[in-house]
Amino acid sequence: MTPDDPCPPADRQVCQATRDLSRAVLRRLRVTAVAIEPRIKTIVATRVDNSAGYRLWRLHGDDGRLLFRFDLAREHGADWGKLAADVSFIVGLAELHTHPPGYFYVHPLPDPRDIAIPLPANPRGQAPRTAVLRQ
Repeated sequence: MTPDDPCPPADRQVCQATRDLSRAVLRRLRVTAVAIEPRIKTIVATRVDNSAGYRLWRLHGDDGRLLFRFDLAREHGADWGKLAADVSFIVGLAELHTHPPGYFYVHPLPDPRDIAIPLPANPRGQAPRTAVLRQ
């Protein structure tokens, strides 16, 4: 943990375990995304109709360009479903109200329903610190 860690001392082990789990889910997200489309570098998801889960919305390349935009009214195939399930899981792990953006590898966007997850270049490596998105 870093000196500017927002977790209270009593919760540091829980925070570290949650970060480790988030990092593992992030690696799985990367592997799944690369299997579908190797150029995916950032996943943007949104909550629809105040549901608990998140739906895939946009996929961006490493230069920030939009690769794909999902129709939020339609269901997608099984491969995309796995990706969406992992996105919902990692966002569920992230406590965005009390931790800084990116602490759990999830970045809130200006619309409170939207989040961005930048994927690491190496699935075994660390996650990038900031999301690079162009709208």
